[in-house]
Amino acid sequence: MNENHPVLLSLDAELCSLRSAYSQQPNEQTRYQLVRLEQLINQWAPEHTSSN
Repeated sequence: MNENHPVLLSLDAELCSLRSAYSQQPNEQTRYQLVRLEQLINQWAPEHTSSN
């Protein structure tokens, strides 16, 4: 997968946003969203490692 793929860039941006939300307000809802998105990225682009 190309690192500058638009979908991958969007997923990374959303992941960064969710990590920020979780660090500011750690609760079950934000944790669930964060874990689900991490799983989605790992399924869609398993060779990709997020640097955010």
